[in-house]
Amino acid sequence: MREFFENIKEKILGAVSKINDSYEFKPALSEIEDSPVSPLGRFTFWTIVFLIITTVLWLTLGQIDIVASARGIVIPDGEAKIIQPLETGAIEEILVKEGDFVKKGQILIKLDSSASDVKLHSVEKNLKQSKIEAQRLKATARGKGLLTKESNGKQDEELAIQQELFEQESRLFKSLMQSRKMQIEEANNEIKSLEAQKRDYYFQLQNALDRQRRMKKVIDIIAYNEYQDICDKVNNLRENVSRLNSEILKAKARKAELVAQMAQAEAEFKTQKFEDLAQKQKEIKELEANKEQIDFSNKKQRITAPCDGYIDKLMVHTTGGIVTPAQELIALTPVEQPLIIKAQVLNRDVGFIKPGMNVSVKIDTFDFQKYGILNGTLKSISKNSIEDEKLGPVYEVYIQPDTKTFKIDGREEKIATGMTLNAEINIGKRRIIEFFIYPLIKYLDEGMSVR
Repeated sequence: MREFFENIKEKILGAVSKINDSYEFKPALSEIEDSPVSPLGRFTFWTIVFLIITTVLWLTLGQIDIVASARGIVIPDGEAKIIQPLETGAIEEILVKEGDFVKKGQILIKLDSSASDVKLHSVEKNLKQSKIEAQRLKATARGKGLLTKESNGKQDEELAIQQELFEQESRLFKSLMQSRKMQIEEANNEIKSLEAQKRDYYFQLQNALDRQRRMKKVIDIIAYNEYQDICDKVNNLRENVSRLNSEILKAKARKAELVAQMAQAEAEFKTQKFEDLAQKQKEIKELEANKEQIDFSNKKQRITAPCDGYIDKLMVHTTGGIVTPAQELIALTPVEQPLIIKAQVLNRDVGFIKPGMNVSVKIDTFDFQKYGILNGTLKSISKNSIEDEKLGPVYEVYIQPDTKTFKIDGREEKIATGMTLNAEINIGKRRIIEFFIYPLIKYLDEGMSVR
């Protein structure tokens, strides 16, 4: 090939060097007849031949990249964090704007918590009252005093009321126990009286029995009526002792019953108080759980940042506006979140691309003719297409850029979330001549297939 071009070059130069101007001074007709063919024509001819051959060789051997173009946008890898409210509320204050940098835990939006504050106050009041009532029930059941002073030394009205109830219950209980004790004491006195009578009758009975034995020995010399009187007296005394024994047993049984009733009354009183205490403690636990729930809800009325990052998008802007559970309020891009490119590939191109292909990314913000492009790698392709209003069916692809900065006037500028771009996926190479041949072949093929 090189020899071919060198031969052409030599012929052109040789033709130019052989130009003879000896005929220029002859008559015009003779000059025309005798003048040899102009070497400029030959030069022009061989120049055209050279250009044609060069063009054909360039079209045949030259190759250009085939790319699939796709519009896209820079997004955080894993998407932005969407912040939502837990429950319905009215916006009290919006503390950030789009583009702001926020720290983890920083309050972004305040919701009106007045309604929940009222609930919290009511629950706290009921909880305080229930705890004091539980303290009273415990003190009553255990028989211990109830404190009536708070740590600050001031009289608490509710605590004073519970103290008064405690004292009333204590007085009633003591009165009941005192009444039972008096009944038991009366039974004791009755038993003592009966036992004293029994001892007296028993002493008389012993004396009567002694006399009866002595009189029996001399029954022959005494009057029968006298002996009969002593026998009747012994029988009467025995009946009285027996009667008193029976009455003493009944009195002791009555006393035992009174003691049992007293113990039962005391046990029932304490049992009732402990049952009331258990019920009150259950109520306290429910109130504490309710308070924790309201506290949690109140905390959620302060919409905070879950991590350090930038406010990518603010979906609400009206103070006093109503938000509902799961409503999207803020899109937050984490500061440490890596960036990735999401692009939409046309349906006709998706069959020619695969993960791992090289991609040239032209960011709209930075003129690629002046600042260059970003190189990247095709990371993944969605399995299903989505319908785009303008482009029709498209497939989402994700591109990992090799670098994320441009050098602008001596300083480095990073690409940011939301920047639009054009991604060119390199799907192969094609000879230049094919761009001219394929349309012709397609035209001929379609023309021959028409009836």
